[in-house]
Amino acid sequence: MHRILRRSGISRLWRQPVINFIDIGSAGGLPAPWPEHEDLIRCQLRFEPRETPLRDTHIIRLDTALWSTAGERDFHTFSGGGMASSMFEQNYDYVREHFESLSQRGDPDLAQSWFDRSAQAGTQRVHCQTLDAVLAQQPLHYEFLKIDAQGAEYEILNGAQAFLRNDCLGLHLELFVIPLYKDIRLLPEVQALLADKGFELVKKFPAHGSFASQHDCLFLKRGADNRVTRALRSVYGLAAGHEEVGRS
Repeated sequence: MHRILRRSGISRLWRQPVINFIDIGSAGGLPAPWPEHEDLIRCQLRFEPRETPLRDTHIIRLDTALWSTAGERDFHTFSGGGMASSMFEQNYDYVREHFESLSQRGDPDLAQSWFDRSAQAGTQRVHCQTLDAVLAQQPLHYEFLKIDAQGAEYEILNGAQAFLRNDCLGLHLELFVIPLYKDIRLLPEVQALLADKGFELVKKFPAHGSFASQHDCLFLKRGADNRVTRALRSVYGLAAGHEEVGRS
């Protein structure tokens, strides 16, 4: 007999946990659509420099900062409510220069309040490690990676070469299409990096954030077909072999 679960009035068949999940930038919790599918996750490895480390049966939380190489870097915090911290400085000059056109994008209230919310509140020096170095010390293998790191996705992925090559089957990344932070790599550059590692962009969510500056993007390992990738396609509402990249 299959066990039936009811969430938000929806009945569905019980599914066994099949995915070990890495969450980089975990302060905001799991992104949609994962809150409705946590039953598929065996273990979460969470990274958040602003939170206290935790080790539980199904959750490991580390206060480790990640980058392409080990070493010291500045970590910036910003004053506005909901404005995330970042390894990058806000790109004030770019926004000032292009504000007239940028203010036509996305929520006008977010546009008008951007300078107040993005004011720098402080900078601290943090020690960074690579994701590959951290994973080498973990007893489990992980198949799925979510990154919400305010523009640092490209650098973090460059420090995860072994993971991308060996274990990773899917990624959920928040990627920018305009340079709201100085020197960040934008969506096309990250997409090209992952294409070289065998991943394809299969779903791009509608733009969000200040000036409609970013998209959540789902990448899957090209040609992979197993319990994990089938579960990922189910979570994201994708039929086998179907892509939704063109949606906006």
